[in-house]
Amino acid sequence: MTEKTAELGETKNIPFHQSWTGGVRVESAFPHTVGKKVNPIIFIHGGCHGSWVFKNYLSFFAESGWESYALNWFNHNGSQSLSPERFIARGLEDIKEEIALVVSTLSVPPILVAHSMGGMAAQKFAEENDLRALVLIAPIVSIEAGVDSIDLAIEKGHVWPVPPFDVARRLFFDGLDNDQSEYFYSLLCSESPRCVYEATRFTVSVNYKKIRCPILALGAEHDLLVPPDYVRALAQLSGADFRLVLGRGHNLLLEPNWRATAGTIRDWLTEIAF
Repeated sequence: MTEKTAELGETKNIPFHQSWTGGVRVESAFPHTVGKKVNPIIFIHGGCHGSWVFKNYLSFFAESGWESYALNWFNHNGSQSLSPERFIARGLEDIKEEIALVVSTLSVPPILVAHSMGGMAAQKFAEENDLRALVLIAPIVSIEAGVDSIDLAIEKGHVWPVPPFDVARRLFFDGLDNDQSEYFYSLLCSESPRCVYEATRFTVSVNYKKIRCPILALGAEHDLLVPPDYVRALAQLSGADFRLVLGRGHNLLLEPNWRATAGTIRDWLTEIAF
């Protein structure tokens, strides 16, 4: 990353940086040189969110030896704004554009770690590109999984607004206290209605025979958006390793026990993918 690099902050001696590539804003953290892992990690957020949801993971995985990058979709958290017409028309597969821009700055195939809607974008990217590994956290599953749709109201031709606080807290911030929930709620943004439709009706097709890297899929016991049985079905289709995270909701990235989930991913990457 070479454009507009600036230090954001520091956690446990790991500074955060930001950069832009092709209009995509990226937050990053880098390990000390000793024990550095070869393949970098790119973190991909879900709908209405941004790279901020991966702040804990950026530090954790940089401390564990990986160059770590968290991108922001267009129209999210400082990345390039699109025209209303283009934003409304965007589907989950279109997010491959942002992923490709970040991957193009790297010299080796990355690891993708993706949450929720970002999980579907990562699956579609993996169909066509070499990856070292793919980690799917409470991911949107493909039409091939044959699961029931989720009935969220979507107004065709209009952006999907941030849901009311009480709804967002149940969906996104299970396990957080009220002050934490209010803070992260203030960071949410509106979403493409097409993305929301595809993510709740599970309409996107994935050819898992084209994905050649190891896959880890994590489902959360109390997830209201992507129940763990849905993720288990995806794992069976794709040949992924499946992990059930007990006592947790959809947002496995911010909840108090996030470090245990990050440790599960780190251990899998160390044992299986390397």
